[in-house]
Amino acid sequence: MQTQINLLKAMEQDFKITRKIFLNLKTGWFDNSKGKSNLVFAKELTLEQIQGRYRLNLNDNHEKVQEFFFDIEWSPFTDEGEKIVMITKEIANKYFPRLKRAAKRLLFPILKYIPKDFIYIRASGTGLHIVFFIKGLKSMDEWALITRYLIHKSKLQNTKNATKLVFGLDKDTILSSDRKIAEFGSWNKLKKDFKEEVDYLNYAVYLSVDDFFKAKQYPFCQDFKSVKYPDKYQYLEFPKKLLEDAKNAKLDSMDEFSSNNSNINDSLNNKNKSTANELTQVKTRRIIEFKGKIPKNDPAYQLVKHCKCYWNMLRDENAPWYARQFLVKFLKYVLKLDREQILKLIDKYAGWSDYNPRITAFYVNKHFRKGTCETKVMKPPRKKTLVKYGLCMNNSGKCVYTKR
Repeated sequence: MQTQINLLKAMEQDFKITRKIFLNLKTGWFDNSKGKSNLVFAKELTLEQIQGRYRLNLNDNHEKVQEFFFDIEWSPFTDEGEKIVMITKEIANKYFPRLKRAAKRLLFPILKYIPKDFIYIRASGTGLHIVFFIKGLKSMDEWALITRYLIHKSKLQNTKNATKLVFGLDKDTILSSDRKIAEFGSWNKLKKDFKEEVDYLNYAVYLSVDDFFKAKQYPFCQDFKSVKYPDKYQYLEFPKKLLEDAKNAKLDSMDEFSSNNSNINDSLNNKNKSTANELTQVKTRRIIEFKGKIPKNDPAYQLVKHCKCYWNMLRDENAPWYARQFLVKFLKYVLKLDREQILKLIDKYAGWSDYNPRITAFYVNKHFRKGTCETKVMKPPRKKTLVKYGLCMNNSGKCVYTKR
């Protein structure tokens, strides 16, 4: 009987993996790579169950194998457009037929080039992952082109920042050049007990293509010992017809993948204008008026003293995630507040409609831990960045706060 750790050790040996891509943690994704790293080789894993790993890129292994990973999901809304606060098994099962139809729209184009025995389908708890491995690509440009081509052929909508019920793909995450992924046997404990987004515990299980077509309801798994794994990860020699068809599709001319820079790696590593516009148009800003009085010795006074740019991020009922990140960076690196002071200020003055103290503390903590994405850039955002994302209306002159 296959186990998670044996599956990953065999993968490392068969693909001759040269990079530490396995996260030696049972829950969460904290990677303290600047200090004592939680990233290890599979042979160094000390836990029976881990949450996941980084997607395997061709430069991570001697065999030059590239992993393709697609997320098929639905946005948490009802058919009537109401936000779903807590996902239940009943909801997941109700939506499964439409999720399955969406997955088929991607799976059929893939099956044209990849035999079914080389395709791995993962039921993560609410969504589905479709995974396969190819050997023989020359560059990450070819990976990105093929990925974009398959997304285009599926004709699925982007679920990123959806404001209604959408069955589709998280296209932004799929096209990330270096991304973290859940493994077979990973669980949704963080979503259940911390974020409180689901009310059930689930472990990600393997479905063969045949099992997927036969499935009538969502394949839940509530016990780690009952998780089904593939016998092994296999790679396929590069089907040249796939790249030829991707090139002939002329994707750069299509609106869904339009970019100001034709270089694919640049489009992966930089947020282009179309992405920025998409982010800033998620919801209309609604600044909630604060009717109290802010003492001059309160750090919040500095947010209204000269310019209300950061104050508005704090009081915006629909503040997007990136605005909250910018705010915390400003409070830490300009006002020099510590973790407790930042949490106290947010708790006292936040106008966010979805404010949750526990979740806020979780993300603020990441700004004070080495090795997280939040500590890679240890300075506040530039003024032009705030203007770009529609958070600063002053298009001329320097920032009165940061002089940048």
